[in-house]
Order: sequence, then structure tokens, then C-alpha cells
Amino acid sequence: MENQTFKVVFKGKTVRDIDAEKACANFAKLFKLSPEKAKLFFDGKARILKKALPMDKANHFRSVLKKAGIKVSLEKNEVTEDAKSNKEWQVSEPGVVILRPIAPPQTHIETSHIKLSVDLGRLTEKVEIDPPEVDIDHIRIDENVDDPIVEPREVEVPDINIDDLTTAEVGAIMVDAKKIEPPDIPVDDIAFDDSDEPIVKKVKQLEPEVDISGISLQVDE
Repeated sequence: MENQTFKVVFKGKTVRDIDAEKACANFAKLFKLSPEKAKLFFDGKARILKKALPMDKANHFRSVLKKAGIKVSLEKNEVTEDAKSNKEWQVSEPGVVILRPIAPPQTHIETSHIKLSVDLGRLTEKVEIDPPEVDIDHIRIDENVDDPIVEPREVEVPDINIDDLTTAEVGAIMVDAKKIEPPDIPVDDIAFDDSDEPIVKKVKQLEPEVDISGISLQVDE
């Protein structure tokens, strides 16, 4: 949207890995404030540094502050209805027809040259077909309904000999675990240093020096 603007909001936060005192000094230098007044901006409260900047200028403003170790956020400003559109609207009087329905033109189809040719000699009456006769004389139903159609067969239970099976006592070990001998590791050539010095020395990394002398916050609002 062409008329969209953004607020630049600062909540006292600094960029990661940047010392707070260094960021406060950069803030004082960029906004030309005393160190005491600049420190007041780092109390965690939200403050608006710029009220209305277009997208490109707001991003440039944020990028400059980020290089100085200062973290800001951009928030959209609400666009009024007048700013959304510059068109003039007119209200018609009650009862005015805004859109009139368009009736499609009637189309005349000439059918005088169309003829229906029917050969009446080919028309035949529907013939009813009698259902087929099925011979069931050889089919009979057994009158002895008490006898089952399929006779069940008795299944013989297999005879399993369990005389040679025994049950172990409770707590008996079914499988003996194999004992593994510990490996013989030679340690004759290993010695400990008696000094109090740590094995790995911790190296303190110096904080980077950020040069902001060439950075300017001059932005046309």
C-alpha cells in the first residue's frame, strides 16, 4: 500500500553479543544525548523513536540502529479511510435504479424445412415372452428331516507322552551366563600432570569494537 507508514519502537533491548554500556553510548552519540539521558531509554519501556516512516526509510533506520547494537521493531500505522482511496463517492437518491437488467434478444428459429420421416411399416407390437419351463421331476426332498445332511466325524485326540518331562524348581537358572573376562588395558605409559594448570585453557574473546562514526540517522520524515 502506497500510503502505509511505520512506527519505530524501542524497548530498551540490545542486539545479541553487544555490551549494554556500549549500546547506550552509541545511542547517546546517534541521538546527540547526554549519557544520563540516553540511559533512561534502556529501562524496558516502549518508546517511539519515529512516528511515521515509509517502508524503505523505516528499514534503513532500523538497519543503522542494529549496527550500533540497538534493537528496534517496526509497527504498522493504521490507514484511515480517506488515505485508502482518493475517489469521491456520491450517494444516489432513494429509488434510483443503479443497474438495469439487460433482456436477451428473442431468437427466431426457422423449422419449416424440417421434416420427420417415420416408416410406419417397421413399427411392431411388443411381444410377451412366456417364462421358461423348468423340469423339476427328478428333484426330491428327503422326508427324514431328523437325520443331518452332513454326518459329523469324530476326531481322535493325539496321545502325547509327557512322562519324560520335568519341571524345574522356582528360582532355578535355565541358562548359565558366560563370564566375560575384563580386557587388559595397558596404562604404564599414562601419567597425570601434578600442576594446577587446567588441561584446556579458556581464552576470553575480546568484544568487537563497532565504529559508528560513519553512521547517520538523518532520515527525511
